Amino acid sequence: MKFNLLFVSILILFSSCQSEVCKCADQWYEMTEALKKADEQKQDIEPILKKYESGIEKCRDMDAKMTPQEKEEMIAELKTCSSYQKLGGVKQ
Repeated sequence: MKFNLLFVSILILFSSCQSEVCKCADQWYEMTEALKKADEQKQDIEPILKKYESGIEKCRDMDAKMTPQEKEEMIAELKTCSSYQKLGGVKQ
């Protein structure tokens, strides 16, 4: 019984961490696509940078207090995110 409870707790923790990492990957992907589109249309990119500034800043600081092991695990999670794969981080 204790093992099942521990397993479920770890699974919930892992799922919540994965979603934060993937949310950051989603933001980077959306911002990159918006910047590409603006560049193609010769539009100002400042509004796009402003729109994503706080979210991207939060993502940039996500690993600030992590141990090297935790950073490694976060990178492994990141590689499973579809947005990361769309950015070309992983060959599909």
